[in-house]
Amino acid sequence: DDAIQTYGGMISFVTIGEDEDALRRARNVCERLRVINLAVSLGGVESLCEHPASMTHTMIPREQRLAGGLPDGLIRISVGLEKASDLVEDLKASLDLCDEDGCDVPFEDE
Repeated sequence: DDAIQTYGGMISFVTIGEDEDALRRARNVCERLRVINLAVSLGGVESLCEHPASMTHTMIPREQRLAGGLPDGLIRISVGLEKASDLVEDLKASLDLCDEDGCDVPFEDE
């Protein structure tokens, strides 16, 4: 039986920068992913990415988010069924793009 018998994985990390720089960088990292999809809900079989500060927790004042352990640059990824090498390559490419241009390109919805 080739079906997965265990739970999926969750990873999170914080991008460099502070305040607006961290927000912009994290949002742009998520936007540049191609295999991992940007989503609010992280419960699918596909790999999904979320940036809480600009998505699920955007209405919570920054001070409360920070006090609750949600920094501006936090990115959460729910690991799906894709090949691990594809996910690593996708994340690396997105982070490399941000290293090249500083993630100064506005997020798609701005």
